[in-house]
Amino acid sequence: MTDLIFYNGTLLTQDPTLPIAEALAVSNGRIVAVGTRAELENIAKPNTRRIDLGGRTLIPGFNDAHVHFWKVGHLLTTLLDVRGVSNIPALQSTMQQFSTRLPAGAWLMGRGYNEAVMTEGRHPTRYDLDSVLPDRPAYLIRTCAHIAVVNSKALELAGITADTQPPPGGVIDRDEHGEPNGILRETAMGLVFNRIPAPTAAEYEAMLLAATQHHFELGITSATDPGVLPELLTVYRQMDAEQKLTHRLNVMAIRRPDGGTETLPLPERYLSDHLRVDTVKFFADGALSGAAAALSIPYRNLTTKGVLRFEADEFFELAREAHMTGLRIGTHAIGDRALEMVLSTYERLNALGPHIRHRIEHFGLASPEHMRRAKALGVMVAPQTIFLYALGANFRRYLPDELMPRCYPVREMIEAGLTVALSSDAPVVKDDNPLRGMQAAILRADASGSTIAPEQAISAEQALYCYTMGGATASGDEANRGSLAVGKWADLTVLSDNPLKVAPESLTDIQVDMAFVGGKLVFER
Repeated sequence: MTDLIFYNGTLLTQDPTLPIAEALAVSNGRIVAVGTRAELENIAKPNTRRIDLGGRTLIPGFNDAHVHFWKVGHLLTTLLDVRGVSNIPALQSTMQQFSTRLPAGAWLMGRGYNEAVMTEGRHPTRYDLDSVLPDRPAYLIRTCAHIAVVNSKALELAGITADTQPPPGGVIDRDEHGEPNGILRETAMGLVFNRIPAPTAAEYEAMLLAATQHHFELGITSATDPGVLPELLTVYRQMDAEQKLTHRLNVMAIRRPDGGTETLPLPERYLSDHLRVDTVKFFADGALSGAAAALSIPYRNLTTKGVLRFEADEFFELAREAHMTGLRIGTHAIGDRALEMVLSTYERLNALGPHIRHRIEHFGLASPEHMRRAKALGVMVAPQTIFLYALGANFRRYLPDELMPRCYPVREMIEAGLTVALSSDAPVVKDDNPLRGMQAAILRADASGSTIAPEQAISAEQALYCYTMGGATASGDEANRGSLAVGKWADLTVLSDNPLKVAPESLTDIQVDMAFVGGKLVFER
């Protein structure tokens, strides 16, 4: 018997045994039948609710396989959003205005500037921030979250002087006099960040609830939050116990936070219908858009090759500890040098047993040999084609010509047989709409229309699969979601049009009309 029937639309099931269907039935939060309307009417009850799709398209709920979920919520609540600022005066004005809303002495925190699209073409410095915020500590995160700029007050509170040495895997930029100029890279960010009061449990909860609503509006019903601290993990579990989580979230616990050599304890495994905690997160290198991913050759017009955040043996020992307890590992690795270290480590772990399908987050400059090795290990990858749209100007500015054809080579990843889970890495990007990510995977173009490695384009069918079933598989939850198949949760998204039929340029014109989690309506336009 059934509680709910969807009919009169196009059902893109992502199930190869029945790719397209006429109708779908739900009972007790799970899919109980997929087929023709006539077949499903035979199992209807007198009080079965029927939803006439009116020609619209039903898909499995989108999955964002790598999104800093609580940070998305932070920007929606108390964090200053400076994504899109065009120059330093505009940045200064925005920060000054935001400061008037804060209590005396409170830190001003902001996120999202991108020097590659700003008029000055450079990072702001402590001196730019000091001119508008001389007395309030300020911490401004670059769009990639691997570089921060702080003012003199923040440096003072953190005790950073000309004599301060950066922690392993970090860089403190300096001016012509050898003084810190306020720019902190990679692990050096933690020298200041660790001085900022952590959010309270109530503040974290407000962030998670705000991010949940944002995701539902985009048709995203499940996601992976990579790299959370123990106090946030406690909030996630408490919210799940109190049935406040309506999203389905796969959470990775961070092992080595920025700013020092402290190693956090392994998380306790936790699996429920709405929360999975069975993975730990490492950072192997920095961000490509900020010329910090670890390359084998120098960046364009620079002498630097990026930052490796671990020595190989140290990374192996930390990864081995997690692996031998049966936890999965998700490692941020973008540059070819970082990918070499991570794959070599995973190969050593695999030789020890047991066999675990670990992940590589981003997999940004993978070679055919990297893909072959990843396939042999069963490694799953979570790249971001949305970066091509949002950060193409950065890639063209920093990436050497030799590596440009290898920039997020998703077509080759799929052809190599890898499990590919597309994602946004929001709030690194402002537009985290999965339809925008699909469009970028198909067109390989940035906002100006310039393309990057267009030969790596994939089809709309492939992109949709990577944003649904790919994400479910990478989360370790493919038995419960990712396709419209009998027995899986009724996590569903209703789109105003068929993303496989419209022109790629029109994908972002499609609207999310409804979203369901476990058969319950969580959003309606």
